[in-house]
Order: sequence, then C-alpha cells, then structure tokens
Amino acid sequence: MKKLLLLLLAAALLCAMGLLPFHAEDAAKLLPVRTVIVTRSGDAYTVDVGAGVRAVGRTLAEALERLREEVSGLVFLPTAEQVVLTEPAAEAAEAVAESEDFRPAAGVCVTPDPAPDAEALSVYLEAHPLRTTVLDLRAALAEGRAPTLPRLVASDGGFRIE
Repeated sequence: MKKLLLLLLAAALLCAMGLLPFHAEDAAKLLPVRTVIVTRSGDAYTVDVGAGVRAVGRTLAEALERLREEVSGLVFLPTAEQVVLTEPAAEAAEAVAESEDFRPAAGVCVTPDPAPDAEALSVYLEAHPLRTTVLDLRAALAEGRAPTLPRLVASDGGFRIE
C-alpha cells in the first residue's frame, strides 16, 4: 500500500513539474494538415500547408520549425496524407525521409514549379492516392539507392500522375 501511495505521489509531482512525456492541447487550436508542399527558391525552402499557412527556412527542418513557431495554433503534420516537392526542391526528398514530422504512410511526389494550390491537390490526391510513401523513401535511402518519385503535372484543368 505504501509503494502505491509513493508511486502516485511521485507521478503527481512529475505531472506538476511538467516532466511527464504527455501534455494536453486545446483541440480548437489544432491545425490538421492534409497536404504539405515544399518549394525552393535560391537557398530558401518554403513549406506551405494550405489556407495561407506557410513558413520559410534555409533547410526543410528549419522551415518546419518556423511553421510550428510562427503559426497561431498547433500545426499537426502527422495528419498529412501527402508531401509534394516542387522540382527545385526535389533534393529535399532525403530530408523528408529523415524527418520525424511526416508519418511513414504519407505519399510523396514531385511537381513542376510553381506548385498548385494545396487544397486543390488534396482533393485530387484523396481520389488518386500516391503509391510512393515516406517509408519507401526511407527504404531506398537505407539500401543506398536514389528514390524515384512519381511526377504530378497539371493537365486539362486537373492533374495527372506520371
């Protein structure tokens, strides 16, 4: 009985100090993401998650960090269904594979620059899911081979995956 009481007391103390690995968030502040578009201009990466929410950084990791810092609310990247890289940012595929921000099942593709609107892409890619995923990128890099990404192009007022 004393051990249980001590354990509960220790848990309460850790919770009060904020040292437990979980915390509560206000659900109204969550900004779930469906599509992440990564572009590159010069030496700067831009991460666009739709609805005018974007951030810029020298690396993909820095852009993602600024996205979390600068946006009011909590940008929730694990809900992203797809990551779209523009051709100038295609070399960021390795950074996408290494990032813990994206879930392994998220689809990945390349599109010409400028990238289409994130909301329009989300609607199309929801009906036509990408077969290449973040997990496929990780596997290719682990095997020492260059990952091949499908190409998404605008076609006749819509999109097409090559």
